[in-house]
Amino acid sequence: MNELNFTLTTGVDRTLFWEGGDSVRYLVARLNAAKNDDASVAKRPPLNIALVIDASRSMGGGKLAAAQMAAIGLVERLSADDRISVVSFADDVVVHIDGMAAGPDNLSRIRAEISSIRTRGMTFLSGGYFAGVECAASVIADDPTMTPRVLLLSDGQANRGLTDPNELFEHVGQLRQRGVLTSTLGVGDGYDENLLRGMAEHGGGRLHDAELTEEITSVLHGELDDITLTVIEDAKLHLTFPDSVQVDLLGTLPHVLQGHSAEVVLGPVQSGVERVVVFKLTCPLADIFSQQLDFTVTASGQTVETGEALSVGPDNVTLTVASGAENNAQSRDDALAAIVARIWSAHIIATAARFNRDEAYREAEEFAAEQVHHFRRYVQGLDGADDMVRELRMLAGRIGRRMSSRSTKEMYLHSNRVSSSRTDRRGEKPSWSERLRDDR
Repeated sequence: MNELNFTLTTGVDRTLFWEGGDSVRYLVARLNAAKNDDASVAKRPPLNIALVIDASRSMGGGKLAAAQMAAIGLVERLSADDRISVVSFADDVVVHIDGMAAGPDNLSRIRAEISSIRTRGMTFLSGGYFAGVECAASVIADDPTMTPRVLLLSDGQANRGLTDPNELFEHVGQLRQRGVLTSTLGVGDGYDENLLRGMAEHGGGRLHDAELTEEITSVLHGELDDITLTVIEDAKLHLTFPDSVQVDLLGTLPHVLQGHSAEVVLGPVQSGVERVVVFKLTCPLADIFSQQLDFTVTASGQTVETGEALSVGPDNVTLTVASGAENNAQSRDDALAAIVARIWSAHIIATAARFNRDEAYREAEEFAAEQVHHFRRYVQGLDGADDMVRELRMLAGRIGRRMSSRSTKEMYLHSNRVSSSRTDRRGEKPSWSERLRDDR
């Protein structure tokens, strides 16, 4: 067994708040997990993966062929200790491989089954997904340590079976509570980003994007790399705060704010990759009961290797009341402020993209203009501030008109990668701002 070092560091950009109220402070929580040995020589736990592949007619034109090639390449990287299931869906659902051992002995059969998939009919996404869940879940009857992982690949919109996103999210979330992890891969420009993103978020996995068919292999294999590097699953961060403080989360991470507590779902945590959560704190008017404001942060998760529950913290942070002069004279922690700026920028981009996708153009313009005004003042003096402000001003000037689905997808994908500390598995791509400049 490899010993795991799980750490939490918490701080605020400024430690004083003005007695007159409405001071805004930012609390930054940084979570790290790393094996103490050389992860490159450590044997990974066996994998239990169900590939669920959209075979509807829209997957023609080379998409399905690219998905098949990618799936075969992924299986070739698995060992005989791993289990693989393959499901395709269109009007119907076909289980091609059900919990079969990977490795050389079965590779020819698995290749043949994947190669036999043909495009047909509509998009029974929910049926394919639940069949994949059943296949992966059946494996744990023999070995409870083999976490079921479902990877769903689709290029379109669910139009058969269960099509209501919120209802599907509820099912996916319930399955995550029972140990089933879900990641999704959207192909092309026409996939339902809201649906696939929500499934990944509620399923404790990752949303991937393959704009081009030739990117499917690198993205699918990137998911396998992400799984291999993951040391903690179902990570969550918990914050408790005074009732008098207004708390908002920056970024795109799923979360619940209730009463005087917040829970942020981080999902999988990879060895050596720092995860960051940023809370915006709006402080109250000071009185005899609020001379200081106390915040407590904890984090939890479970190890991939053993399934053991882990927790870290509590980490305590205090804001102290100050007069106007004291408040204005205090210094700022610029290292934390740089993290705030990065996550705040991602928050602005993702929220503006959502407004635009929903055709709420006036709301998009008003939101972007207000946020850029405050953001510009906050980032003064930080490295790279001018470039960030320039990009966001360009966004504010263009967000009030209809954008292409690819532009809004790239904006969200960028924000999600920043919020989740992820790399772009597609390789070298134009930035979201370059896309936006060309979107006319």
